[in-house]
Amino acid sequence: MPHMSFDDTGREPEQVFRLNRDTTAELEYPTKITRFSNVEHLSIHLSRNFGADSTRVYYIGLRGEYSEAHRHEVTICTYEASANPADHRVETMTPQTHFIS
Repeated sequence: MPHMSFDDTGREPEQVFRLNRDTTAELEYPTKITRFSNVEHLSIHLSRNFGADSTRVYYIGLRGEYSEAHRHEVTICTYEASANPADHRVETMTPQTHFIS
């Protein structure tokens, strides 16, 4: 959902993390690989903090392998297992002979 709003926070998330205080930025949270294997857009909602009046996020690191995004357009193709000569008629045949000596 590229344009997530606060109305969307009630939806079921793909994964929920129970965050711990991490003042040294050493904690890592494993993701469900099946849910995040082809991510093109990521929205993060922090629903609560550790009792403070406001929430500050200083760093969110993401790990993974970069792969170039592919846009697949609709393609209509006809594949032939073997060519049908009736489909490929040529009006005139020009015979050519090449001599190799």
